[in-house]
Amino acid sequence: MGNNPETRKKIDAWFEKHAEVLIKDVGKLIAVKSIREEAVPGKPYGEGPAQALASAAEILRVQGFTAGNYENHVITADLNQHAPVLGILAHLDTVSVGDGWETNPFTATVREGLLYGRGVIDDKGPAVAAIYALRAARDIAPDLSKGCRLILGSAEETGHDDLAYYRKSNMMPPNVLTPDSGYPVVNLEKGRFVPTFGAAWNESKALPRILTVKGGETANVVPNHAEAVVEGLPLSYIQALCVVLSTKTGAAIAASEFHDGVKITAGGHAAHAMMPEEGVNAQTALLAVLTELPLAESDTLKYIRALAALFPHGDTSGEALGVAMQDEISGTLTLNFGVLSFDLTGLTGNFDCRSPKCATDDNLDHIALLALQEAGFTVSDIKKTPCHHTPEDSPFVRTLLKTYETYTGSKAECLSFGGQTYVHDIDGGVAFGPAFPGIDNRLHGANEFIAVSDLILSAKMYTQIIIDMCE
Repeated sequence: MGNNPETRKKIDAWFEKHAEVLIKDVGKLIAVKSIREEAVPGKPYGEGPAQALASAAEILRVQGFTAGNYENHVITADLNQHAPVLGILAHLDTVSVGDGWETNPFTATVREGLLYGRGVIDDKGPAVAAIYALRAARDIAPDLSKGCRLILGSAEETGHDDLAYYRKSNMMPPNVLTPDSGYPVVNLEKGRFVPTFGAAWNESKALPRILTVKGGETANVVPNHAEAVVEGLPLSYIQALCVVLSTKTGAAIAASEFHDGVKITAGGHAAHAMMPEEGVNAQTALLAVLTELPLAESDTLKYIRALAALFPHGDTSGEALGVAMQDEISGTLTLNFGVLSFDLTGLTGNFDCRSPKCATDDNLDHIALLALQEAGFTVSDIKKTPCHHTPEDSPFVRTLLKTYETYTGSKAECLSFGGQTYVHDIDGGVAFGPAFPGIDNRLHGANEFIAVSDLILSAKMYTQIIIDMCE
């Protein structure tokens, strides 16, 4: 039956009848403030995420499904009594709201065909689309001989411990899609390598000197602000240098009087660490200024120079660190020098590296750690996640690509992603939607939106995939 014109007609007709109530059900989930809070008895992520699961369970009940609840970590629903060969995985927790909204973020608002609200695309909207796809597949093809399981979690934004709990006692289906990224198909997610390092030394009182340096605080964000305080140099000299370095780095660099010294500030442009080339790193721009100052020789200056050499401004591919690499299937390694805190006697910092499939301990970890060690730094912690890849030629991925082409009329291809989705450590997992190419849905930002037509189109494709995989 799968992926033929008659099935397509039935799916189109089904959603023409049910689209309006689908959008209303999205609104029920948007109304729940499902941001993680302190655990309370029976609610491991707080009141809001548990309420989101309860609301989704009620939507499932109305659609004729019984939701299984795993101690308010996740809920599940099954297409039929058969063992699931397909899993659809979405999350109902959200990031915080932030400022700048033009609508109420907890009210699903439709304007000119666009649906606004926190979670409409990440992932409450597509979660409801998946619920309706499960119902549509059952109605259109009631005799499917294989099963599909819908898994709705509540802690994706804060570390995936909801799934970890579920997976302690449950196997994931052999094929899993998550609407937690974009179309056509994200089948490769880069690895992540984040070492935290530092150094300590005795204070030097020799002038001119650096008193403090403060850069970014989050490894996975390109710092858009950094500042340093120096003493023993005239303000006018530093201001003139700031003008030159502003032009050279693309950062807004300025100097002003600060107590008995001079404060230097650098303003850059924030970006996600998976695409550091889209930002302007204020931290590395500030280091470029500090290395140009005629400072007294000291351990402080030695480490400033070492940082500037290992993480020169504009190097987002790890060239200076000696780890630059790329491969055809996953693209280029990226590196973001994201965190730095520096005082008179020590420093701490870290960088966030997103590594291609060709990365190994020998060509990445060992080289990076040796470079830090040779520069005098001590590594205190390493966070590492391996690359995740589901082959493009798998029957599951081919089904997704074919469905995308059939329903959109656009060419489908597999994509490599520098971030990490809900299926990052799930064998056979890929991301499929809900963002369409070329559209900035303001994910995690103010005025998050998805076109109503895109959400319904996603629901239709999920329906088709369930039918094709479960025949």
